[in-house]
Amino acid sequence: MYSERFFGVGEPLIQREGDIGVPAAAYLDLVKGMGCNAYRSWMHIPDVLKDPVTPNEDVVAMHTKLLNRAAEMDIEVTGMSHDWFLPAGCKQKSGHAMPPRDLTPGSLYMQALEMLEQSWYTMAKLFPQVTIWEVGNEWNLNAFLHPDGFLDSDMSCPFSPEEKMDIAVDMMYFSAKGVRRGNPRAKVASFSPALSTPGLGGGLPDFLPVMYGVAWALDMVYSRIKSGNFWSTNTDDYFDIVAWHPYVFTIKPVASDKDLFLNVEEPDSLWWSYNDAAYKVMCKYGDGHKQVILTETGFTDCGDPALEERYAAYNKKILQMASEMPYVRTLHNFRLLNEEAMLQRAGIEQNQIGGLTEVYFGLFTDPSGAEGCRPRKRALAIQEMAGGTGDLWALGKEITKLVP
Repeated sequence: MYSERFFGVGEPLIQREGDIGVPAAAYLDLVKGMGCNAYRSWMHIPDVLKDPVTPNEDVVAMHTKLLNRAAEMDIEVTGMSHDWFLPAGCKQKSGHAMPPRDLTPGSLYMQALEMLEQSWYTMAKLFPQVTIWEVGNEWNLNAFLHPDGFLDSDMSCPFSPEEKMDIAVDMMYFSAKGVRRGNPRAKVASFSPALSTPGLGGGLPDFLPVMYGVAWALDMVYSRIKSGNFWSTNTDDYFDIVAWHPYVFTIKPVASDKDLFLNVEEPDSLWWSYNDAAYKVMCKYGDGHKQVILTETGFTDCGDPALEERYAAYNKKILQMASEMPYVRTLHNFRLLNEEAMLQRAGIEQNQIGGLTEVYFGLFTDPSGAEGCRPRKRALAIQEMAGGTGDLWALGKEITKLVP
């Protein structure tokens, strides 16, 4: 049985507006047309704010327009930022980085946490339309939580998995304090753990399937909170909702981590087990009553029509499976749009995280591409599951007309 806000979609629509020129709010017609009533929005703190207390008025206006339109359409918004400000004295001014953990009053680390709390206060106060704030993204991985200056070095000295989770618990506590001061009615979602591989830095033993990294990371988080060595032993002081990224990955040997997305097997009891393992961690520590948001999951076909057809069926299967998990509140399909045309124009495809793997997660084609904004087979599959009634072809054509 589907929860009230079960069907969701994620896409950085404000960034897409800046790249293509189509108003971000227009894309919500595609979300609603599929029958989805939840949307995950990329709202990075250093983009929205000039500093922890000062809004970037132009960017705030863009987000406000999008959020107001979502409210009019009864689309629930989960706002997410995976960047933050760093204090003077750090090598970076912002990013995914933190100075070494040092709880001494006035340390660079404590200054960073205080800036984080103030930033989330400002964000939550600026955008009362956002009902859920996801305060971090894949902090169990080196790319999204690393030492200050890490990306300017040879990247040979990341935080250890234990250091990352120490810092993640601190950051969730200070983020939640900020959100609740800014908007006491908003809910706080935990950071979203992802897969774990030796190369990515999650710390899971490498003889286990990579998606058990979610449960592995959650157990590290909960054990720290309950240890009495952090800010509170009450998990409510860190998050109201638990979030994670349950992608479907191949279990075959692969040449690189990005190849885990390619030629994946049909989801089966193993995918269910990944999610249940994470929920069992919640139950172990007394949080079995809390809801879960699957904040990212999807499939990439690299432009192969046969894979596009196959993954549409897979997408339907995971939606059905997740609907039978009583703890799941929302599943956000990643992502609304292909990135092919954007990357071709910018000439940066080779620098994108996964190259073509990253491009073809979209439910719709990029509106500025040769085909215009058309629904792909996964969009039609999700619409069938969600009971959506929109004419996705017609809606896509209207989006294409808006391209400058």
